Amino acid sequence: MLSGSVVVSCYNQERYVEECLDSILSQEINFECEIIVSDDCSTDNTQEVLRAFSEKHPGRIKLLLRDKNVGPALNYHGVHRMASGDVVYHFDGDDVMLPGKLQRQHDVFENDESVNVVFHKAIYFSDDGSYLSETQYPDADQSEVSIISLGEFARWGAIAVHSSYAYRRTSRKVLSDRESMEWYFAMDSLLPSGTAAYINAALVKYRCNPSAGSYLSTTKGKLKSYNIYLNDLYEYFYALPALRSDLYSNFLVTFLAMAKSTHKCNARSLGFLIRNIYYFRPQKFIDAVRVRGRVGPQDKVR
Repeated sequence: MLSGSVVVSCYNQERYVEECLDSILSQEINFECEIIVSDDCSTDNTQEVLRAFSEKHPGRIKLLLRDKNVGPALNYHGVHRMASGDVVYHFDGDDVMLPGKLQRQHDVFENDESVNVVFHKAIYFSDDGSYLSETQYPDADQSEVSIISLGEFARWGAIAVHSSYAYRRTSRKVLSDRESMEWYFAMDSLLPSGTAAYINAALVKYRCNPSAGSYLSTTKGKLKSYNIYLNDLYEYFYALPALRSDLYSNFLVTFLAMAKSTHKCNARSLGFLIRNIYYFRPQKFIDAVRVRGRVGPQDKVR
């Protein structure tokens, strides 16, 4: 029986982290699972909330309460490196697990040794309840679980929210402290020949407030996220020649999405697309557009 580690990254989430942890503790599972929470020196009362919660549930939660802000990348890497379970479940401190999440992902890993990453659908929601929208499914046949190859994942890119990702701990090989998207590490877990699985069920509530305080509600925040992701793509494109046509399609779809969302682009990205036009494959590009269009929330607010 595989063991598990739920790793939670926090920063300034005093209003949400208790609900997040309650949703984790309420999961019904048949395997051993630790919970590790890392707070990146929050400036609000997040650490006080975490201490009080831990005292209410002795022995259930390991806390890493930083006394100096190290930034989201190092906070993320630090808590993941503390994990000792066979399967690691990433979770953000403002999201909410729905019943069955941990067990359903665990069972996929248990039943198929070739699967190194498992993710699932999500329900986007806002604090005030005015926004609620479920993400869609990449597989047109609506099977219960869809298996995704390395090539497909390289081509499709980010197709699930961060809090849906789980991976076999032994499959993660890369050592990097720079900011990267979850897709970057999932790719690493699939190399050289692993597969991913996508569960056709919404197993997390993903907080998505359209307010000005939301990171992705600003053009600056969106540009930062897109550029981090494009940097991930650059790295894999040059490191993995066999996957370049897939990664090129991923890059082109992301570039166009960035231009549409922010009305901006940069010379480096445009030059990359022009120099590497040889790797453009119309069918792969159409497939990437189709899947990326399917997996987002049905109704978008930002």
